[in-house]
Amino acid sequence: MRDELLTPFWRAAFESLPPAVRQRHLLQLKAAERFELVLDAAIRIFSRAGKSLGRLLQTPPRRRSAH
Repeated sequence: MRDELLTPFWRAAFESLPPAVRQRHLLQLKAAERFELVLDAAIRIFSRAGKSLGRLLQTPPRRRSAH
C-alpha cells in the first residue's frame, strides 16, 4: 500500500477509511492523487513560463526629458 499512494495527505485519507472499504475506494484515491500531482506540475510550468515571458517582454524604463 505504501508504494501506491505517494503523498502523505492521500495516504492518511486511505488509512482513515474503515478497513472494510479501503480496497473499494483505493482506485478513486489514486486517481485523485494523480490528478492533484498533474495539476500541481501544470501550475508550476505555466507559472515559470509566465515569468519567463514577462522577463522577455519587459522593456527598459524610458528616460524622462529635461523639459
